[in-house]
Amino acid sequence: MTDEIKLKSQRKTKNLGFNTANTQDESYALIEKLYITKRCSCSSHNGERNLPIRQFYLNKGGKDLQGACITCQKNYRAYRIKRCRENFAGKTKAEIYDIYQNTYGLTKTCSKCKEAKQHTEFPISISMETGLHNFCSICSLGNSQGNGGLRDFLYMPDKDGIKYKKKELCERCGGNNRLAVDHILPIAKGGTDCINNKQTLCIHCNSKKSDTIDCIVKLEYLSDRYKDASLVFTDNTAITQILSKKVYDFIQSHIYNASIADIRTSVKEYIKLNNLGNNLDRIVEKIATRFQKI
Repeated sequence: MTDEIKLKSQRKTKNLGFNTANTQDESYALIEKLYITKRCSCSSHNGERNLPIRQFYLNKGGKDLQGACITCQKNYRAYRIKRCRENFAGKTKAEIYDIYQNTYGLTKTCSKCKEAKQHTEFPISISMETGLHNFCSICSLGNSQGNGGLRDFLYMPDKDGIKYKKKELCERCGGNNRLAVDHILPIAKGGTDCINNKQTLCIHCNSKKSDTIDCIVKLEYLSDRYKDASLVFTDNTAITQILSKKVYDFIQSHIYNASIADIRTSVKEYIKLNNLGNNLDRIVEKIATRFQKI
C-alpha cells in the first residue's frame, strides 16, 4: 500500500483543522493548482528531495503541507521511539519517575484534562521522551476497556443487561467502514452503559467524536450517581465541564482521599448494587496499584 492510499484513512487532528478523510482529495487538488511538487525540509532525507505533494501530510486545515515528507516523518518517529526505549531500558518505575522529576520537575500537565498533576499520577511510557504518558491515570482509564471492572467502578456506567445490536450503517454519515458501538454521552463524562445511550458509528465519525459531547443528550443517558434535576443539556460546553467535575469529585472522595478499607467497601457495594460478577479483590488491587495506595 502506498503512502498516497494510506492518506485516505488519515484521522482528523488539531493540525488538520477542518480537513477530514472525506475532504483530503479536495485539499490536495486545490494545492496542486498552485504547485505539483514540494521540497522535503528534512536534513536526513535520502534521494530526490522534490516530491509530489501527496507524499506530504496536510497542514493548517488542509490549506498547506508539512515541511518534511511522510517517509522522513515516519523514519524520525521510529528513531525517536527506539532512542527513548534505549534510554529507559532496564530502569525501574521509581527510577523513571526520579529521572522525570530531576529533568522536568514534580508536575506534568495532562494532554486530555489539561490539569497540572503530580508526575507520579501519569503511567510509565518508555516510548515517550519524558518516560511518562501524556494522559494522566484517570484519563487513561476513561479510554481503556480492559481494567477488570475498575473502569466501570470509577465511571459507574449503569447497565441494563440488554445487548446492543450494531446497525449495518453508521448512524451519522451512513458509511460502513469499521463500525463500532459508541456511547452518546461518553462513559468518562458519567454516561451509562444502557442501550439508549449507544449508537453505531464508523471509524471516522467515532474518531471525530472521541469522548466529547457533540449533540443534545438526555438526562436518562447519565449514570444515577451523577444525576441532578437541575442539569441543562442544551449547552455542551457547560455540561461537559459540570459532568467532568462531578466525575473528578467522585474519584477524589472515593479514591484519592479514601483508605483501602473504604475503597473496598465502595467497590463491594457497587458490585452488589449492579449484580455483577466482578472479582472484588482484583478491582481493589488494581485501584491500589494505579493510585499508589499502600
